[in-house]
Amino acid sequence: MSKTRSLRIAIVGGGPGGLTLAQGLLRQGLAVTVYEKSAVRDDYVQGFRLRIRERGIQALRQCLPSPLYDAFEATVGRSPKASVQLDEQLRPLENTASPPPLPGDVDDAHTGKSVSRITLRQVLLSGLGEAQLRIGAEFSSYAHQPDGSVRLHFVDGTTAEADVLVGADGAGSRVRQQLLPQARLFDTGGRRLAGKISLQQADALGLPPLFFEKQIGIRPRNGHGHGLSISAHRVDAAAQRAHGLIGADDASHAGIGGLHFSNTTSYLWWNTAFRKDELAPDEVLERASPHRLLELLESHLRGWHPDLLTLLRHSHPSTVALLKVRSSEPPEPWTTGPVTLLGDAIHAMTYSRALGGNTAIQDAGVLARELGLAQRGDKPLLQALADYEREMRDYGYAAVRLSLQALERSLGRSLEPVPRATWRLPAALQS
Repeated sequence: MSKTRSLRIAIVGGGPGGLTLAQGLLRQGLAVTVYEKSAVRDDYVQGFRLRIRERGIQALRQCLPSPLYDAFEATVGRSPKASVQLDEQLRPLENTASPPPLPGDVDDAHTGKSVSRITLRQVLLSGLGEAQLRIGAEFSSYAHQPDGSVRLHFVDGTTAEADVLVGADGAGSRVRQQLLPQARLFDTGGRRLAGKISLQQADALGLPPLFFEKQIGIRPRNGHGHGLSISAHRVDAAAQRAHGLIGADDASHAGIGGLHFSNTTSYLWWNTAFRKDELAPDEVLERASPHRLLELLESHLRGWHPDLLTLLRHSHPSTVALLKVRSSEPPEPWTTGPVTLLGDAIHAMTYSRALGGNTAIQDAGVLARELGLAQRGDKPLLQALADYEREMRDYGYAAVRLSLQALERSLGRSLEPVPRATWRLPAALQS
């Protein structure tokens, strides 16, 4: 590879990891194009916040131009920093000592920073022009070329050339399916239900100030139901006005009604989880409307404090849905080539501990660093990619395992079947 020509990097997928990588590569002068099949990201999780961790903060600070990172910091939402553990009657729990940490768990969350996924996407799209972002490009497959490059094929019949292809196309990654067909996802057996209500409505309903002021963890006594988490997400209208479209309601969601994709509304957010068939059989849950899901949940939590039931009962239907919680079975190390993977495409994990999105952003920071070294001639390209993959597997697979263990702890028992025997723990966790 000539040092005088910029490496051509193709990124399939415009999620947080892929866009952070694009920003980091552009900052180093590399030629990068993100191929995203849809102009609107309207999957359910987009309507919720992301609790940002130190790994995410560090990667964003590394990859974003300083003015853009400053805009990210200024428009981030806010959540309560203090937390409290209560029972289902909102009585303080006598024994609120934290359980022993899980192996490898570091409590590095920036608790007060509640990052809207929509606002984060607005930040990461800033400055990307037509040459760097191709909307409507649905990836189909890739082919290796004799000169070591990669040809991308798209569903519409078009193609593109790149020196490196990065699959950042999520848990259902087509890039992974071709590169590592043996890598698979599995159903953990967990079923997560979440929703939200505007702070204005919550206040009008007379919900207790504690709901607005603290991170609430409900731990029922005597096994009476499952745990429930409650937190506020507050937006800063003045910051939104100061940064133009960043933090505003996103035009791509203008045709979608309801509260869920509103990016300018402060809200209370709650979530809970059950084991498969515990709330209702999957065939019932899959057909249930938001109203019916709330009815099923309320019937399961009969006898809980009226304020908790009011919060659930008045959640906006557009925000309520149930997700089957999946995770990935990390594959054995593979032979490095000009195609690599990032984020959920290689280490999809449960939502517990807010590790998924943060780890994808961390991937972007590590890969941007390594590709920058290759561009400057400080490392051969394949060596840079191999070093990225080695580091990514180490912390990424640890995060997969940790998030699954955290979900099991929240449910109070193991989730089966879980293919633990196939997992390869990083050396740092084998002591």
